Amino acid sequence: MNKIEIQDPKVASKIIAANAESEKRKAELGFLGKFFGSGDNVRLYIVGTISLGVLLIALVYTLVPERNRSADFGLKELWTLVVLPVESTIIGYLIGSKTGDSASRKPDA
Repeated sequence: MNKIEIQDPKVASKIIAANAESEKRKAELGFLGKFFGSGDNVRLYIVGTISLGVLLIALVYTLVPERNRSADFGLKELWTLVVLPVESTIIGYLIGSKTGDSASRKPDA
């Protein structure tokens, strides 16, 4: 690790405090926090990851040759019973969360 000699004690104390805060934040976030981060957009990242995962699974299942697919669970069932409901629920959640966020904010007086 690079070490820099700092002559000003005020600057050194600020650097130490910033490093301590960074380490504390890393400890609080945990594994998923490191992956998704923190802040206002965490919900968007989680929902986006779920959405992309469902679409990726559906795409792989769609591209699998028909002889290797389940006879009881075809493409129609996959798209109508799984993908479309999940994706439409996610879109509704995103639209609703944006509307709810803007409605809960009070205008500056």
